[in-house]
Amino acid sequence: MSTRSPNPSASRRQFLRDGLRYTLLGGLAAISGKLVAREAARPAGQVCVSAGLCRGCAAYEDCGLPQALSAKQAPGHSPARST
Repeated sequence: MSTRSPNPSASRRQFLRDGLRYTLLGGLAAISGKLVAREAARPAGQVCVSAGLCRGCAAYEDCGLPQALSAKQAPGHSPARST
């Protein structure tokens, strides 16, 4: 029977390779999670119909998109024109 210990540089290389692999896998999972969370935060079924020009939009008062919410909180907020 051989009592030689395994090659220490081989195990170090394996450790670094596995560490890099798991770091990349973790980064990919984090980016994927962030993208999924961003999609989930968007109000369901709402699409901007006026190319981001909120103040003149007919759906402005009921809109829950981030641009409209930001425009509603801005100083000097005036309600949309009703036609």
